[in-house]
Amino acid sequence: MLAPFVVASNDHQDDIDFGIPGKEIEEKDDCTVNDDADLLKLLNFKLKKFDPNPKDRSEIGEDPLSAAEIKTNTIRFYQEQLVDFDPIKISIETFTSMGGGTLASLINRSSRISLKHPEECKFFSLYGDQILGRYDMTFDKILSLYATAVNNDNTIAQEFIRTQLTPSKMSVDEALISLYDDYGYQQNVIESLLPEDVKKLFFGENQILNVADVAESKLLAFSLLGGKISEVGQEIYVFAPESKKGLLGSNEIIVVSGTGKIYEIPLLNIPLALNVLRSLGFNAKIIILKHIYIDNNSYCEVGDAGIWYHFTDDIKQMGCDFLSNTIRSIKNKTINMTKDFVQFKESINKVMDATQ
Repeated sequence: MLAPFVVASNDHQDDIDFGIPGKEIEEKDDCTVNDDADLLKLLNFKLKKFDPNPKDRSEIGEDPLSAAEIKTNTIRFYQEQLVDFDPIKISIETFTSMGGGTLASLINRSSRISLKHPEECKFFSLYGDQILGRYDMTFDKILSLYATAVNNDNTIAQEFIRTQLTPSKMSVDEALISLYDDYGYQQNVIESLLPEDVKKLFFGENQILNVADVAESKLLAFSLLGGKISEVGQEIYVFAPESKKGLLGSNEIIVVSGTGKIYEIPLLNIPLALNVLRSLGFNAKIIILKHIYIDNNSYCEVGDAGIWYHFTDDIKQMGCDFLSNTIRSIKNKTINMTKDFVQFKESINKVMDATQ
């Protein structure tokens, strides 16, 4: 982790944010980054400020420079002052952790800076306040970088991550595992990854993201960033109770993947999760149960007023452990004994085939 910088120069107050063009560099032999001391030396080097409209220019009657001319001249001006500095390689993690005056100072010196890809032996260049190119990274790394950028108010890094990074492909099981984690990232981090129109569509006019929906929203962000699932057309089956009245035990929802794995996902927002999973190319089906076959002598069923009851022989008890009994029925291959089988026959048969 880069230590806090103390920048001696005061040129971070400049409004000039341009460097020189660069291109992605693939380093076959040396993937190391410079020490913090090398970066500090560059940041503490005092630059002369660029004056886009000097007095002598106006005195001889020349027109003010255009925006394009200012940009070109600024690039040349700072580049010429830094020509004696060796190029500095820093990690993208270091860059996203910068903010305020330190970030502004680095941008003015961007002609000597290259950023290391966090997962590959590649370095890519800054053009002033823009990182050049498009890149692939794992989604977890993208989220980690974005969280750091948000917490340090680094809007340059945030824009780069939102518009120039594409998540590496996920497997169906990785996507489902990601739905477990509602507390891995702050709400504001995930919210700021989502465009305003998307937040309005999925969360309504107030656009408030509930803590319980962070995991689903994280997967939505994966989709919006261009993320893909490696197994296109995979089927997913969600088992949900027809009523929540009288449910005993925990509040997980059962999801069965096409690979036959059974997931118990807590606090799943089913409508949101289904929309996101379908947007990723999953064939997501929901199986709504009002009856669970347990064995020859017992079952659970929704009764009066939509309340779940557990029946054992002739004994009727209020309440049913939907999660445990449904999973047991799936594993014991008795899920097709439910009274709901006729309505969900095709999906239940596929679940039984997948979990063999």
